[in-house]
Amino acid sequence: MQPKNLKRLLRALERQGLDVSYSDVSRQAASLRDAPRTRLRTYSVRLVNSPDAPVAEVLLPEGFPIEAKALKQLANLASVRHPSGGCVCHACATPDFHPGDAGVAIGSIVETVGQVIPGAVGSDINCGMRLHVVDLTIEEFLAKRDQFVEKMKGDYFFGTPDVTMTAQTMRSLFQYGVPGWLDAMLNQPTGSVVKSDLQQLAQESDRIFLGGSMDGDWKLAPLSRPFRATSDYPWFNGC
Repeated sequence: MQPKNLKRLLRALERQGLDVSYSDVSRQAASLRDAPRTRLRTYSVRLVNSPDAPVAEVLLPEGFPIEAKALKQLANLASVRHPSGGCVCHACATPDFHPGDAGVAIGSIVETVGQVIPGAVGSDINCGMRLHVVDLTIEEFLAKRDQFVEKMKGDYFFGTPDVTMTAQTMRSLFQYGVPGWLDAMLNQPTGSVVKSDLQQLAQESDRIFLGGSMDGDWKLAPLSRPFRATSDYPWFNGC
């Protein structure tokens, strides 16, 4: 976004009751010593009439367009308080930040104390963003970008991944989370897991908060028929 347009946007947001500021930083990926430095911009936003609310932050590449509606939704979310004392203690957003239909910006992340905000949880539980570092140059990636995009669209939006599971695997998932699911899959791989790097899956599952599970009961899982992740079960496709 050009400086003139950005200043115009900030003035418009101020008229809507938002206090918005920004700062520029320059960073370089630690694993890519020869990569060019990336200029980033941190936006800080808060409702003018909520001085006790935490300042919400969004980190985006310099020049990346931002939407006033999304910033206002994030500031509103950061100011949510429960009559009994619950509050938001931290708010930020992921780079896919944009306005949401339900009043909560897509990409919002909040940490709360003493309250749960259903609108912030939404219907896409476990939806998020992920960073992959690869040993490709920009030129090598761009040469096959269209193929990459088509594969990603199939895996994440159109239900093409085959994650077939037996009843035993599903019970393990319900009872023990991702570690239980992985153990069951290692004993009897099915679907696309057969072609997966099982060691990498194990390493990545160790970084999932609480193993991706809460206290539950396997009796809630299907007992008879195999389960296959498709577009009918978007929550299992990762988003």
